Amino acid sequence: MSAPTFFRKAALEKLSTPEKLDQLIQVTSPRAWIALLTIAIAIGTALSWGFWGRVKTKVNTVGILLGGEVYDIVSTAQGQLIDLKVTIGDVVQEGAVIAVVDQPDIRQLIEVAEASLAERQLELQQLIAFGSKDSEIQDELIQQQRLSTKQQIETLEKSVVFFRHQLKIDRALLEKGLTTKPQVVNTEQQLENAQNQIETLKAQLVQMSSQELNVDFSLQQKTMLIRQRIAQEERRLQQLQEQLDINTHIKSPHGGKVVELLASSGVVVGLGTPLIKIKDERAITNDGNIRGVLYIPAQDGKKVEVGMEALVVPSTVKPQEHGYMKAKVTYVSEFPVTQQGMMTSMKNDQLVRGLLALGAPFEVFVEFEDDPSAYSGYQWTSTGGPEIKINAGTSCNGKITVRQEPPITMVVPALKKFFDLY
Repeated sequence: MSAPTFFRKAALEKLSTPEKLDQLIQVTSPRAWIALLTIAIAIGTALSWGFWGRVKTKVNTVGILLGGEVYDIVSTAQGQLIDLKVTIGDVVQEGAVIAVVDQPDIRQLIEVAEASLAERQLELQQLIAFGSKDSEIQDELIQQQRLSTKQQIETLEKSVVFFRHQLKIDRALLEKGLTTKPQVVNTEQQLENAQNQIETLKAQLVQMSSQELNVDFSLQQKTMLIRQRIAQEERRLQQLQEQLDINTHIKSPHGGKVVELLASSGVVVGLGTPLIKIKDERAITNDGNIRGVLYIPAQDGKKVEVGMEALVVPSTVKPQEHGYMKAKVTYVSEFPVTQQGMMTSMKNDQLVRGLLALGAPFEVFVEFEDDPSAYSGYQWTSTGGPEIKINAGTSCNGKITVRQEPPITMVVPALKKFFDLY
């Protein structure tokens, strides 16, 4: 009879061979191996990107899109603006009259010159009609001539004062490029003519004194003298009329489309007061496209160089949806631009003041890369870009890539700073 069994067979076998030397021990599961391999690949990818990848450093900019030159057409005379002959959208030809400015002072001088000319003509008629009268009449005529000559001198002296003032104005306009050299020469000639006339008339006064002693002065010589005076008065009158035409009818030195009215009829304008803004579509970039004028804060201005990549987005486009226009830097100002320099490009004092609030910026020109297949005609970071026309005069924002470097070069300085190693 066998002894009772208190243990299971499996338990007895385990006690007989406790080390299980005949079985393999499972150290790591396949899932753990997959996780380890994934971590190794991630670390390898990160290290490769750190050495061979590129991180771009960009500076933010603001500016405006320009498709042509914009000119301020200013008044070349002082007076009341009687009529502004253009409206927004009109196309103005170079040399066309765009405004009429009242000139009461010149009109008054013309009236005086016309009266003086009429007096000389009447004097000639009287001399011809009554040349055979006795010496008493001749003496009386000489007295009248003396009085008339003095009046002429007074009138010419007023003209000299006027022409000196006008010459100063014309020279100031010439320095600013708002008038032409022939206009200044014309004013100088008018002043010289008036001074010469004064000297001539003074000499005539001396001559009249001698005429009183010689009442037998020939009728022919007297007639010739009066005719000369008439010719002088006619020339002076013609000069005043030409001056009236120049000062009254303000002409545009540039051709283009009127984009803004800066004055209205009835106001009093001064010398150099802007009247309208004209945009000349012909004065654009060499390939006929628009260009961007960007302004960069002073601390970043020297980081930008010609040839750098730029991304620009007009204010009418959402960059989250359509991305940025691709461009290249073509010009960087050597020094920060002034308010006057910014006005030359932007022609908008409010935008200029807003940009100058952040400090004196550097000016950068960029030209956009063409894409004939795109609706806008320019390359975008997105496929095709937005289906809108990019218009000049639109404000814009941009980014300029100033540096590209491996990520590892950015990590090392960060570690040095963290551990206070420099």
